[in-house]
Amino acid sequence: MGLSIFVGILFGSLIVFSPYLPISSDFQKLILVIPIAFTAVILFNNLERLILFTIAIGIPLNLDISIIISPYARNLENIARAGYRTLITLTELRLSLITIVLIIGYFVWFLKPRQTWKPTHFFKATTLPAIGLIFISILSVIQAQDKQLWMFRVLQLVEVFLFYFYLANHIRTTQDMKFFIVVSLMGIVAESMLIILQWFTGLDFNILGLDANVIGPNRAAGTLGTTGPAAGYMSVLAFIACAMIWGLPRGPQKYLAIISLIFGTIALIATGSRIGWIGFAITMFAFLLIGMRSGRIKQETLLLLVIAVLIIGIGFSSVIYERLSTFDDNSAQSRFMMWRLAWNVIKAHPWLGVGAGNYALVSRDYYTLDVGIPAEVFDKLVHNAFLGVWAESGTLAMLCYVSILGAAIIKAWSCTKSRSPFISLLGIGIALGIVSLCIQMFTDTFHMRSITLLVWALVALATSLPTIERVYIDTTSFSEKNADYG
Repeated sequence: MGLSIFVGILFGSLIVFSPYLPISSDFQKLILVIPIAFTAVILFNNLERLILFTIAIGIPLNLDISIIISPYARNLENIARAGYRTLITLTELRLSLITIVLIIGYFVWFLKPRQTWKPTHFFKATTLPAIGLIFISILSVIQAQDKQLWMFRVLQLVEVFLFYFYLANHIRTTQDMKFFIVVSLMGIVAESMLIILQWFTGLDFNILGLDANVIGPNRAAGTLGTTGPAAGYMSVLAFIACAMIWGLPRGPQKYLAIISLIFGTIALIATGSRIGWIGFAITMFAFLLIGMRSGRIKQETLLLLVIAVLIIGIGFSSVIYERLSTFDDNSAQSRFMMWRLAWNVIKAHPWLGVGAGNYALVSRDYYTLDVGIPAEVFDKLVHNAFLGVWAESGTLAMLCYVSILGAAIIKAWSCTKSRSPFISLLGIGIALGIVSLCIQMFTDTFHMRSITLLVWALVALATSLPTIERVYIDTTSFSEKNADYG
């Protein structure tokens, strides 16, 4: 409690004195937002639980500020300079709300009295390849033409690793998992409402560092940056909502899951992301099929879901049909050209790539006539997350990345036979959520913080699930095991 009060006083003082500190106005905005979460410390009386709360809502908020900006950054100032070269890649070192919360979280974790320590789990199946990915990316500095861009990418990897490791070690029980998921579902309801509002009104805004964007005609992204991350976020949370709907007894959490599924589905349509829709449709069909075959999903409630989906589909049929029937040849062709160019880079530098964060800078040096129109592929990341890692950091880094995702899927899937309906369906949902994102990775860059954190959050949840399942077997009461699910 004393530590919680200290943190509250610290941030309260920052608010009062921030106008007089030698810091940018952007950082002052972040200081104003942080205490909103930490004023709840005393009410929670549990700083670790509050940190989980802030992490859950911090992913969709996507709240961060620039600390260091590369000369290649594609901002308004550089774009306005005639003939100036800019890149679509990670060109800024940004400080996020989640980064600050993680720093506090690790301090609280390591400064705990020894008698209150809980065992720290290493989770070697996912942690070892994650460390390998970071180590190889660090070694790729040998190849990096721009060391600043390399540093931005390596620091991002370190940040998401610390994010994953903290989350995996602090979601230990079904109560922790339910708390994190409930907060995430509250976030998806709010984010979905914003996306739907943008979809109908074209609303754009920037308030206290929160950017809400409309990407082209009839495509909204909320605060998640672009439509790709927005579609991925909605898809993943839909699977988790389904696990709550069929895995928990009747009550407020189940009703929240139903509401979030409805709003999230409409918001997914509003993103206009075709690959997001395809990945969602394939994996949702698999989720329902597996759930029915395992006996976890009742036919009566499935029928209600089908009716709800039909109503939503009919209501927005014209929008869906227009988007699916309008083939954007330029978009498709540019992706094929990007892939061919990336393959040229990979063939030239198979072991350490061209340096983490340096692909967009140097890829034009590997152009050949078979790639296609140069203007469509230069100075930007390849729209394939796997090829991107491979080209920047080499074959071993790409294998580490695939190993992380594969191990997480296996970990989650190992819990599908759990005696707990919630853990069983959550295992299916997390595994298929990662698969859905992997489908999307074949046509998207996955370099933005929001979608990167979402991927690693799923890895953390999948990694911690077997531990939670073992705790469930030991501690679950008779009444919970015989509750009314449906």
